[in-house]
Amino acid sequence: MAYLSKQGITRTTGFPMFRNYLKIAFRNLLKNRGYSFINILGLAVGLASSILILLWVVDEFSYDQFHPKKERIYRVLRNFKESEGKVWTSSSQGGLLGNYLRKSIPEIKYVAMTGWESPMPLATGNKAMKKAVLSVEPDFVNIFGFKTVKGSFQAAFRDTKSILLTESAARAYFGEKDPINQIIRFNGQHDLKVAAVIQDYPKNSRFTFEALVPFRLYDALGWNYLGWSANNYQIYTELHPNADLAAVNAKVGKIYATQSKDYNGEAFLYPLLKSRLYGRFENGVPSGGRIENVRMFGIIAAFVLLIACINFMNLSTARSEKRAREVGIRKTSGAMRGGLIIQFLGESLFLALAGLIVAVGLVEFALPSFNQLIGKELQIDFGNPLYWAAGLLVVTVTGILAGSYPAFYLSAFNPVTVLKGTMQAGKAGSLPRKVLVILQFTFSISLIISTLLVYQQIQYAKNRPLGYDQENLMYFAMEGDAPNHWQTLRSEILASGVAENAYCTSSLPGGESGSNGWGFGWKGQKPGQYNQVFEFMRVSYDFLKTTGVKLAAGRDFSPATPGDTSRAVIINESAAKVLGFKDPLGETISRGEGKYLEKYTIVGVVKNFAFGSPYETMVPMMVNLSVQGGNMSNMVVRLKPQVATAASVESIQKLYQKYAKDVPFDYHFIDTDFEKRFEAEALLGSLAMLFGSLAVFISCLGLFGLASYMAEQRRKEIGVRKVLGASVVNLWGLLSQDFVKLVAISFLIASPLAYYFMQQWLEKFPLHIDIGWMVFVLAGLLALAVTLLTISYQALRAAMADPVRSLKTE
Repeated sequence: MAYLSKQGITRTTGFPMFRNYLKIAFRNLLKNRGYSFINILGLAVGLASSILILLWVVDEFSYDQFHPKKERIYRVLRNFKESEGKVWTSSSQGGLLGNYLRKSIPEIKYVAMTGWESPMPLATGNKAMKKAVLSVEPDFVNIFGFKTVKGSFQAAFRDTKSILLTESAARAYFGEKDPINQIIRFNGQHDLKVAAVIQDYPKNSRFTFEALVPFRLYDALGWNYLGWSANNYQIYTELHPNADLAAVNAKVGKIYATQSKDYNGEAFLYPLLKSRLYGRFENGVPSGGRIENVRMFGIIAAFVLLIACINFMNLSTARSEKRAREVGIRKTSGAMRGGLIIQFLGESLFLALAGLIVAVGLVEFALPSFNQLIGKELQIDFGNPLYWAAGLLVVTVTGILAGSYPAFYLSAFNPVTVLKGTMQAGKAGSLPRKVLVILQFTFSISLIISTLLVYQQIQYAKNRPLGYDQENLMYFAMEGDAPNHWQTLRSEILASGVAENAYCTSSLPGGESGSNGWGFGWKGQKPGQYNQVFEFMRVSYDFLKTTGVKLAAGRDFSPATPGDTSRAVIINESAAKVLGFKDPLGETISRGEGKYLEKYTIVGVVKNFAFGSPYETMVPMMVNLSVQGGNMSNMVVRLKPQVATAASVESIQKLYQKYAKDVPFDYHFIDTDFEKRFEAEALLGSLAMLFGSLAVFISCLGLFGLASYMAEQRRKEIGVRKVLGASVVNLWGLLSQDFVKLVAISFLIASPLAYYFMQQWLEKFPLHIDIGWMVFVLAGLLALAVTLLTISYQALRAAMADPVRSLKTE
């Protein structure tokens, strides 16, 4: 539609006007291809980075949300007072607590005691695999709402020798064949009947089981040790809808003390929905957990997106000043200010929308690699309107912020002033850009410093003296009938010529403890030390010879000393310090009373060796001899270095499977497992490095664009200086110094911020590095080098340009 204004000028409205705006937008994009590319790419990379992080954050918050009664499900935890007033929180419970809760706490609707998920050998026909198995009580399925696709839970729990498979596990064993009533060989020894197939549950679950077995099966096999002090079980509960959690915990907290005078622990119910993100306790009080990483990366996502938006705004506003003359001409031709505002905002929104489209493509391209890095299966739910709403919101906000300066500032210019060439943006236009560049690089440098410190902390723990030799040290699980033949198997492995030595054990050096306990007494014991916790490791002969753990005093276990088979123990230096004996050799440690009294004689002291978390101090430990097959869950073998590893493993496998039929040979190497203990911190460092690098890349894109704009603005000045004798190096320094100053200011702001937050992170580790000044120097030099490399192209290009062309009258 067209009409005549009072001045007699024809104005266009409606669709023709919109089409005209689109034409102008496209012309400007094509005219400034370089700036458009930098603008769209920078915003797209920032959006893609933020989307990847937010997908991970959303996944973390989604854990265990699929259970129908999730708000009423609780885990039973306990606080135990150790010596020296420390409080230790554990999810392991005594075997009699479940029945007590079921009978004595009316606010509790269901109670389910479970074992721990562990890989167990399951075989049928010619298929022998290890699957994660969990032993559970019947109310487990009532609490969590798992569903069957075949068979029934009732039938499964009526028969002690039954097994329930997930859909995926059932397909792995039986394909499309009906698995119900098929036989699964359990641990190479027991035939179990498939009674039900459980619907596959989402990956975002605290559970990883692939098969369930009745809790009573482990009773029948003699694997359950029920008692108040046998802390081997997990307990889950469901409260009635109107139950008061505080009142329930007041009752639950008194149970252990009333049932056992030797137990000072206090049990309590903790919400399932908090277990993943808020699972760390310090002195009996929740103190965070994974939520800290979630928050940190949520902040990183916000700042990476902010950096991208800053780039977008900086480049948009910088280029808009070149269009002042266009605004003047259009206003003299009758363009209304409202139309100019709509046009500038429209162009900005169009660029932002293009950035979003490219970002979605980048995310789809990067997701497979990102999923492999973090060990998840994330994907964009294109059917979720919230995702689209969030994306459009970011586009709208970014587009409006970036387009607001040219829309509202330039459109207000007096056309006469503009066309005379007397309009100057001055410092008012450049100051906001400088502030935004400082903000960008402050965040980028902070991430660089954080990444370097995470790497240093990991290397510190890896290079910490282990106290044993990891080289050529392999182990395999003793399953099936193998534990009953461990001595013969060990002799055959040594006779085969592939091993230097071997021993059997309940726990592994560098691994988690098999057990721990308290309630010990000894001569000269101080008040409060009755609750001192000691770690236990049961081993066969030749533990020291095989691992290389060094004796500090005394002797190793010996077949020549009959008493060693009962109550002889070797302690580590940390335990010797706790016990306080001037000479611990020959001293006794007691536990229990009356007919349950046990006495242990110290025959040796070993130097501390790594056990448990590599970031923790050496814990007090007792090592005692065991020659019973039931205690031998692993065999550790020192391979001969001159024999090929593959040949050694093959030889040992053949010997092992003589005694463990229908059981896969599950072997590992100690050094490889040790590396895996750093996965959480390594992932944190990798993600920080990844998104820190992207933040630096986006910031450098902005610097590149601004350097080009600055060189263009100062073209005549450069020409004059060059005519007057300025060298290329002088001009390069002149054009670079402003950006170097901005990065230097960013460094001064980022350093104390990074120091504060990384110091907080490091203090969560009992053993950690001290933050040194070299990290900051390295980060500053890296930021400076990247800045100079980024702007040097534009600076040198401007400095080497022909001054005659620069000084021509326009």
